[in-house]
Amino acid sequence: MESDSTNNYEAIVHKKIKEMGEKGISQQELAKSVGLPIREISGIIKKLVEKKLVIKKAVKENGKNIVKLFAVDNTYNINIYVNLDSLEDIPCLSCKNLTKCGNGIHVSPQTCGKLSSWILEKTPL
Repeated sequence: MESDSTNNYEAIVHKKIKEMGEKGISQQELAKSVGLPIREISGIIKKLVEKKLVIKKAVKENGKNIVKLFAVDNTYNINIYVNLDSLEDIPCLSCKNLTKCGNGIHVSPQTCGKLSSWILEKTPL
């Protein structure tokens, strides 16, 4: 079980990486700014990467490839609306053969007259 101090350090490190924004920050810079040993920072970063809160990217700076840390923006505002009204009267939901129904069996969706009629009724022409 993780201790509170570990969670606090994770939050501090994550906050610092977020503050750097698109510029990113190297592990060494992060260790200096937070005041933690590089070994401890490595463990915290590993956890943050596993939680998909941070990613590592190789960035070219002054002609050298440097691995930098970037915060992942997990805030999505996607609203998906699904109308389930037409599903209420699916014949399968009230069928006495539902538990015996399946592909390749005598009673199947391919051979069901009630289901075929319902689909044709609901399908706009």
